Amino acid sequence: MGDPARARARAPPSTRLTAANCVRARGLAGIDTAGHASAVQGSRATKVCALGCVLVLGASACGDDGASAADDGGASSSAGTSAADDAGPTGGVSQGDASGEGESEGGTTIGDVPPPGPWDAGWPIPAEPQTPGDPEAGRWQLLHEGYISCGIPTSMWALVVPFIGGFVGTEPLPGREGPNADMPYNWTVHVANSGVEIASQNCLSCHAGYFDGELVVGLGTADADFTQRIDQQLALVPTLDLGDTALGELSKFLDRLKALGPYTAMRTIGTNPAEPMAVTLVAHRDAQTLEWSDEPLQPLPEIIVPSDPPPWWRAHKKNALFYNGMARGDHRGTMMLATSLCTDSVPEAMGIASYFNNIHAYVRSLRAPEYPYAIDEVLAGEGEAVFLASCAGCHGTYGATEEEDTYPNLLFPLDVIGTDPVVAEGGTVYAPHMVQWYNESFYGSITRMEPDDPFPGYMAPPLDGIWATGPFLHNGSVPSIALVLDSSKRPTYWKRVDYDSTNFDELNVGWPYLQLDYGHDEAAPDEVKYIYDTTQLAHDNGGHVFGDNLTDDERRAVLEYLKTL
Repeated sequence: MGDPARARARAPPSTRLTAANCVRARGLAGIDTAGHASAVQGSRATKVCALGCVLVLGASACGDDGASAADDGGASSSAGTSAADDAGPTGGVSQGDASGEGESEGGTTIGDVPPPGPWDAGWPIPAEPQTPGDPEAGRWQLLHEGYISCGIPTSMWALVVPFIGGFVGTEPLPGREGPNADMPYNWTVHVANSGVEIASQNCLSCHAGYFDGELVVGLGTADADFTQRIDQQLALVPTLDLGDTALGELSKFLDRLKALGPYTAMRTIGTNPAEPMAVTLVAHRDAQTLEWSDEPLQPLPEIIVPSDPPPWWRAHKKNALFYNGMARGDHRGTMMLATSLCTDSVPEAMGIASYFNNIHAYVRSLRAPEYPYAIDEVLAGEGEAVFLASCAGCHGTYGATEEEDTYPNLLFPLDVIGTDPVVAEGGTVYAPHMVQWYNESFYGSITRMEPDDPFPGYMAPPLDGIWATGPFLHNGSVPSIALVLDSSKRPTYWKRVDYDSTNFDELNVGWPYLQLDYGHDEAAPDEVKYIYDTTQLAHDNGGHVFGDNLTDDERRAVLEYLKTL
């Protein structure tokens, strides 16, 4: 993983000085002196930042007439993907108060009517305390502890692997010990409560991905085939004379997967079932005791909701988890819920919680890797200027060191961001009863679920390492950042050329794809799972149109700049 103090491609020093002073003038959007979020302060201070950047960076960051690109709704990035920005020490923009009044150190006065921008509609989610932990211990526990407490008896592991090959990683992970030293990175050997040694999936099944041929821990998995049902594949395994205890472990694991199967099978390879999996796990449990029920205790929405797993290196910047920012407070609770396949009692959950603060600390310690290919430094510098004027208000700034980075933690309403609403409305429209269940459960005592505070929407994410995280938007509906910045060119139907992580489109910053003129309804059965069909519910690729107002040259420059993050 990258060094937190890694060098980044830079625009000219004067530009970097301006960017950082902009951020200081902004006061980090909306945290008042008492430590409370203020939407009004955040909005006005952000306007000061945007105008200050434009004044000092010059018309090159604006339209031809010298007006800010934000004037017309701007090119500010906002939700599931796209631009980021860079800042450094300061020198030339107003350090005025949140009213927008003040004088720049270079003598430029910022007036009372700064230009509007999409960032003005964002609500800053305030920071809350996180339980401290030991990242080094957390890495060990992530890779060795049995937080998913059911699985496949190791006595039949070799027999099972051929049947579930698509769910088994291809290589071991350095630093693992004992029986895990030779296990695939996304499975963990441990001893179940019954005394049987089992192998269980771990967090890396969704949160370790390949880029340029290398496994990157913390990168969301973009090539997993969740169109398959692992329970159906396991059902094909011949049952050996395992003994009652081992057979019981296998049966428990299989029964849980059967409960998940109908609701978690995806339409397209690469999309992730995180949303429906959490909802299904909740529906089968008693909120007070966490006792499992083979039959759902609450109605389940029959919607196939895809997700693009976000990179873990965003976690240390975010004040709320999930694309819709609904996980508030100490983030361990919702992270633990994702591993609760067989956590059937509060005492068992408490045992996992006793060390999950370390796992959380490890996740927060991760940082984005460095871009492995060539970067045009001059073009990247030009892109930084455009980014500062058009994107930084939502996605933050990126300095020479981590200490200089800023990130406003803004939540945007759906009518502003415009991307597919299903995930944002999951806790308010499709399954509000699941939110109530969660908040009344043990997990809710650690992390609150607030899908409508103050409105349903999406957070504009930090963009560290954004180049590695395709496909883009929260549902993985856009194959490249170039298309995120130009909504008019997004394909309705598309499929990746291949799933080779070394086959990267450096020009458009994403995965090479083929545009199709047909979707799932017309495709041959054996082709369907390779096609991303944006006409399907929850799969829409619209919204985030802020880059549409940029010129082709400006978009090309921003793409080059994003490679430096």
